[in-house]
Amino acid sequence: MILTFLSPQVADILEIIATSTFVVYLILQIMHSKWMWYLYIPSCICAALNFFNSATWAFAALNIYYICMGVVGITSWRRDAAANSENTNSILLNRIPRKVLLISIAFTLAGIPALYFLLQALDDPNALLDAVTTTLSIIGTWWLTRSYLQQWWIWIVADMFAIWMNVNLDNKWFVGQFILCIISSFVGLWNWSRKGKYINE
Repeated sequence: MILTFLSPQVADILEIIATSTFVVYLILQIMHSKWMWYLYIPSCICAALNFFNSATWAFAALNIYYICMGVVGITSWRRDAAANSENTNSILLNRIPRKVLLISIAFTLAGIPALYFLLQALDDPNALLDAVTTTLSIIGTWWLTRSYLQQWWIWIVADMFAIWMNVNLDNKWFVGQFILCIISSFVGLWNWSRKGKYINE
């Protein structure tokens, strides 16, 4: 049995706030604007409360991780911009080191089954979908803070599973949010590819 701590009305309001602020965040992300992180953090706070309320433990914890990575993103992007001030009209990108790629693959292969069994033990109503979405989203956020172009592909796959999970949870606003995320990922991939300039090249 799921023990909720938010009334349905409050949960709906938090879902709407999380979604509306996230829409603006997506636009800023496509533009590679540093201001995206300052909307990302409050959006994730609202989402975390909502997912804790529905006992979707991994996705709730994921939003706590997002909040922390928002701080990392602010610091990382500020550092890259300061070191490359002559490229202010370009989107500054980094290439993925082989070590990061291998760690990401290993984390995915080990993380999904480990998280799945943990979530089953915690009676997560969508253990498999939660595990897949959470694992991929952890990697996607890490790659985003480092401005890896390929992070967009991670988000496309992760958001497909997130849509499925939120349909099961009857989170209509979050379903719409993740559909928008997929569309924006393709737009972001196009924009970053067009305007991107790799650092130190």
